[in-house]
Amino acid sequence: MFPLRELLNDALASLLGPRRALQAAALDAWPLVVGEPHARHARAEGIRGNALVVVTDLPALCYELGLRRAALVDAVNQRVGGRAIDEIHVVMRSLTPSERGSFDG
Repeated sequence: MFPLRELLNDALASLLGPRRALQAAALDAWPLVVGEPHARHARAEGIRGNALVVVTDLPALCYELGLRRAALVDAVNQRVGGRAIDEIHVVMRSLTPSERGSFDG
């Protein structure tokens, strides 16, 4: 029996192409890559081109993620098992309590 996540990834890959399926997986992988404390204040909002867009509400975290950008790109790509993203764009803005409230890791 196959896990549902594998079946969904296969379905996405056949519908959207393998890179787009990996990019969808990158959104799910973000909290696991940065860890619970950072995931509460830095949310993966979407994919723009080949860049993962991350929104944070903490200036210090925005700076830290910017410094770690290359390592985070590598970690996300390794987590999803392929080249999903080439860049991470970090954006500062307020997050609502529902946006920052949950961590599924």
